[in-house]
Amino acid sequence: MTFTEFKEKYSNLNTEEERKNFINNRIKELCKEDRQKIGLSICGGYNGFISPNMEVVSNVSGFFPNMTMDDLSIYEEFMNYISNDTDYLSVELLTLINVQKFVWKYFGVNSGNVLDRIEAYTTFPGNPIGISNFKGRNVAACSERSALVQNILKFLGFDSEIVFGKLNEKEPHTYIVFKAEGLDTRVLYDPMNPIKYYNSLNEEKYDAAFMLLTPDMYEALNNGSKIEFDYSLVKKVYGENNSYNEVKRVYQSDAVLYKGSIKK
Repeated sequence: MTFTEFKEKYSNLNTEEERKNFINNRIKELCKEDRQKIGLSICGGYNGFISPNMEVVSNVSGFFPNMTMDDLSIYEEFMNYISNDTDYLSVELLTLINVQKFVWKYFGVNSGNVLDRIEAYTTFPGNPIGISNFKGRNVAACSERSALVQNILKFLGFDSEIVFGKLNEKEPHTYIVFKAEGLDTRVLYDPMNPIKYYNSLNEEKYDAAFMLLTPDMYEALNNGSKIEFDYSLVKKVYGENNSYNEVKRVYQSDAVLYKGSIKK
């Protein structure tokens, strides 16, 4: 099911029961993958739906336990968040903006520091740990946030992949790349690191961080080359007259693992 097909089918549903049945059937359709583990040091990327029986490795050291996408209420919660109105999903970039807001609603805006994360992990039950334990705790980092986004995008019909690579050459990092429907262009989207800017009233604002990737740039990413974040697209979307905090960001993939990633 493509993003366009999802919107068309969902917009034709009239009752809450119809919407619930559609969401449940969509989840059953997506939960087919038997792969056991994905994540940092395991694979370079994954472009499927992360089923509850899979584990996401969030750090290369193994210090933190793995995570599972155990919360199957996320997808109905997201549709309720946008009031079941597919106008909020009219184009891909508007969808990302709404997904980013939902990520903040689900996890909390902040990710805390390492000590906050360690303290929270000591209270989480089991190993692996379900993503539901991160809800509202303000400790979710890039792996948890990107895993949530990947599943919402796959639920909506996006041709998306979660990438396990690096940020600024040293920091292990997880982010999203998706292919725009009907185009050769892809979009890099970082759910962990939003754009910060000030509007004409000097109000501090945060929004989804995304940039266009040409086919050549995507090929370079596949080969492990450095991709510096370009603020041109976000300026067009959020306003050219705003004052942006253009922090340098450099994204990479693990080229060896990425080339061996599952590409459905």
